[in-house]
Amino acid sequence: MLPPTSETHVADAAQQASPAQLYASQASATPVLTGAVKVKAGEVLYFAIQKPEAAALRYADLPQAWARTEAARQKLASRVRVQTPDPYINTLGGALSIAADAIWQDPAYLHGAIAWRMPLNGWRGAYTASPLGWHDRAQTHFRAYAKSQLTSPEVGPLVMDTALHLARHQEKLGTAVFSSGYISRNPGGDLRPHHYDMNLVYIDALLRHLRWTGDLTMARELWPVLERHLAWEKRNFDKDNDGLYDAYAAIWASDALQYSGGAVTHSSAYNYWANKLAAKLAPRVGQNPQPYRQEAAKIHQALNARLWMPTQGWYAEYQDALGLKQLHPAAGLWTVYHALDSEVPDAFQAYQALRYVDANIPHIPVRATGLPDEGYHLLSTTNWQPYDWSINNVAMAEVLHTTLANWQAGRTEEAFKLWKSALLESMYLGSSPGNIQQVSFYDAHRGELYRDFADPIGVTARTLLEGLFGIVPDALGAF
Repeated sequence: MLPPTSETHVADAAQQASPAQLYASQASATPVLTGAVKVKAGEVLYFAIQKPEAAALRYADLPQAWARTEAARQKLASRVRVQTPDPYINTLGGALSIAADAIWQDPAYLHGAIAWRMPLNGWRGAYTASPLGWHDRAQTHFRAYAKSQLTSPEVGPLVMDTALHLARHQEKLGTAVFSSGYISRNPGGDLRPHHYDMNLVYIDALLRHLRWTGDLTMARELWPVLERHLAWEKRNFDKDNDGLYDAYAAIWASDALQYSGGAVTHSSAYNYWANKLAAKLAPRVGQNPQPYRQEAAKIHQALNARLWMPTQGWYAEYQDALGLKQLHPAAGLWTVYHALDSEVPDAFQAYQALRYVDANIPHIPVRATGLPDEGYHLLSTTNWQPYDWSINNVAMAEVLHTTLANWQAGRTEEAFKLWKSALLESMYLGSSPGNIQQVSFYDAHRGELYRDFADPIGVTARTLLEGLFGIVPDALGAF
């Protein structure tokens, strides 16, 4: 819908050296709509784009439609209000509210708001629901994916994919990974294999939602999902029952992460916390907590006995499964922050692990004309070389999750400086105002990527509430 006084026609999208050139061009194999309208001082012009299935609007209807839309936008943008002495931080509430709403498409949270606009249960977007009070969305999301959990077969054969040179498990229902407990990537009972282990993050988000709300009705309903998941993780990723778990494409960085059956800190930490929370929940939903309490204790003991490096003062990235069973000491950010977020280390271990980040992970200054140089900086996800996608990037969610770890360890000044640095670089210095990006401009190989990506949106919500404002409801504490 365009102003009646406008003149429009189909032009050639390849002719865009200037607006005048485009307007003068004609239709081609690369069509684009172009037009011109005369403007007068004080005159308000309206433009509307509608879906085909929507009721057609007349131009005379547009002022009221605009007013309704603007009222809805203002209501959404004011869902979270941030008032601090820092004007750069105070804009976050509206940006976060809009972004968190943009990654929701009933019945699930999406991979991204614009790029990768598809459902994906293993990204951290679902973390937004509880801190921002969208408990109805949380329930819808978790229930929709509960329908996509396999309940059979109980076990399956281990079948590696020869077409991929044995680098992945064969994507076929009924094999070991794609057996009872596996949660498919699409919601609503769309049962199909996919190369990610999306279980770990989905279950973590579910448990954190239950910890925020204390919703025992939902806990009872989804207990079988949790029970099947924990059995599936144990069966597939701790086959030797030593308490340490392999990691199979389970986190954002996992496109290029490979552990070849080794004992991995971040996946073991996830499973420790899940079993610990399951032990808390079990008595209140009529289940026996002892198996989960025992498994949590086993994981915790193994992490500290085998993967904690006391001389260095941090957790190893992983331990080889074969040969000399060497520890790989160059831990990624995810190894540090998942250990802290899962409450694995004691207070001194947490401090030591974060000092590893201070001393060993590249710090990248954030500088811009007009921005006072107050030590703003971002972090690379690892110090690994050579570069490979997903394992040594400058990624907003990874930086923000590290700020959460700093807050959890009581290092509030470092947490805030790093947190503000990430927001400044993405929301103010990036190519889209108010953006919550996936990858930073400071990523040397990829540069800035993607508008309003689910992972950093979810972690931003958690860091705002749990970090900056220190609000960490624990409705499971009474359990």
